[in-house]
Amino acid sequence: MTSIEDLSSQLSDALAQLDGLRTLHEVSKAVHASLDLTATMDAVVHGVTRASGFEVAVINVLQPDGDFTVVSADGTEEIRRSLLGTRTTQANWDELFGKAERWGSLYFVDHDHDMPDSMITWTSGALPTPEDPDGWHPEDMLFAPLTSPAGELTGILSVDLPRDGRRPGPVQREMLELFAQHASMAVHHARLHHELAESRARLAHAATHDPLTGLANRALLRAFTDELAGRDDDGEVGVMVIDLDEFKAVNDVGGHDAGDEVLRTVAHRMAGLIRPTDLLARTGGDEFVVVVTGGDVGTVLRDTAERIHKVLTEPIETRTGVRTIGASVGHAHGGGRSDFAQLAAAADADMYRTKQRHRAQRSWVA
Repeated sequence: MTSIEDLSSQLSDALAQLDGLRTLHEVSKAVHASLDLTATMDAVVHGVTRASGFEVAVINVLQPDGDFTVVSADGTEEIRRSLLGTRTTQANWDELFGKAERWGSLYFVDHDHDMPDSMITWTSGALPTPEDPDGWHPEDMLFAPLTSPAGELTGILSVDLPRDGRRPGPVQREMLELFAQHASMAVHHARLHHELAESRARLAHAATHDPLTGLANRALLRAFTDELAGRDDDGEVGVMVIDLDEFKAVNDVGGHDAGDEVLRTVAHRMAGLIRPTDLLARTGGDEFVVVVTGGDVGTVLRDTAERIHKVLTEPIETRTGVRTIGASVGHAHGGGRSDFAQLAAAADADMYRTKQRHRAQRSWVA
């Protein structure tokens, strides 16, 4: 016959399980509602300490460099201070898991096993050494691995300080496994979101930048000048057109690989001379455009043109030998409401006159 005490204990266990499931549901909603990994991990560890019977929960997450970092911890402020941000290696966890007893998907390491020397841990002094073999020793450890859909280890959920001072039973273990599954989903979702954001950024960059030099392309140049045209300020706008001299000879002698090396070097040198507020774009094979804004644009154009001309006459090292080129630079400027196409045409005509002079000078020298 079941006693009142037994019924009361069963009811208490059932209510605890119900509360645990309710907490797990709240964590599940947090996992699916947020792509912020830290916020979601905080929800997971808080749910673990609320529903699993442990006072301490810590989550390590695998980083791109292969190490694991503690990203979330629930317990005392001392625990958070001592563990948040600490790092461990894959080798540390492999060594620790190799000593562990498997409890389903969990890993239990009792106090008779030493921790890896380089592993930062927290040990409670609040628990006495138990006499009962099922009691929780202050140096016992319990881990739930977080895994990707492909089965790869992506993190570890650790718990400590059981409220009843005992090793967890089947219900507690299953609850920890469920929380670990939700934490695994959160890590997976956050990574997918990060990869998607990186992919979008790469596509956006590819759509607006030259793949060889990394400079702005015609699309970004057009967007930049369209934005300038929509401004209400009275600042000036200047356009500079740069066309390389003797570049065809580089391709003829060294091949297109040498030509690509020269273009990358040229782009790097010019980018170092352009102000952050201005734009340098590659608009053709060996043609570049600079758009300058602000005040005293005429002076800026002249000074920048001189420096570009000088830096592009310096020899360029390529894998097929040293190459020497030059540059013809033309520029024009006007008020902030000037038509960009007209300024670009004027700058191009100025560049062409400069190139004609360079050709005449080379013919006279020859």
